[in-house]
Amino acid sequence: MKHGEIRYVNGKRVASPEYRSWQMMKNRCQNPKSECFSYYGGAGIIVCDDWESFDLFLQDMGRRPSLRHTLERVDARDNYAPHNCIWADKARQSQNRPGFVKLTMTLARQMRAIYAAGGHTYADLAALFGIGKSTVGKVLRKETWMYE
Repeated sequence: MKHGEIRYVNGKRVASPEYRSWQMMKNRCQNPKSECFSYYGGAGIIVCDDWESFDLFLQDMGRRPSLRHTLERVDARDNYAPHNCIWADKARQSQNRPGFVKLTMTLARQMRAIYAAGGHTYADLAALFGIGKSTVGKVLRKETWMYE
């Protein structure tokens, strides 16, 4: 199977992991109906021109080292481009997160407001605020950062 090809497994369409990552990247940045669009395309994050082509994306990124790896932007404020993207596992992702910035009461309030507005999962909020999903749960349940 070529990386961008769709094949059928047990009657279901299946794309390569790299192709799915490319599709999801483009969807987050270019599809206003995407659940995460507001954090990516809506926040000004774009896909570089060369990566509109899956073949060029694959040329730059190569194959995923394992199924545990996902596409990661090294600088969360920068675009999807060869200079800013790597295949990262969870350990590496936690190092790349802006998690070295301490959560503040203002950020905890923002998180609660976003969650209350609906449409966002713990995983969405964890990615947005650079913290773990368990911390998101604690903030939302007011087990931490509870002082209003």
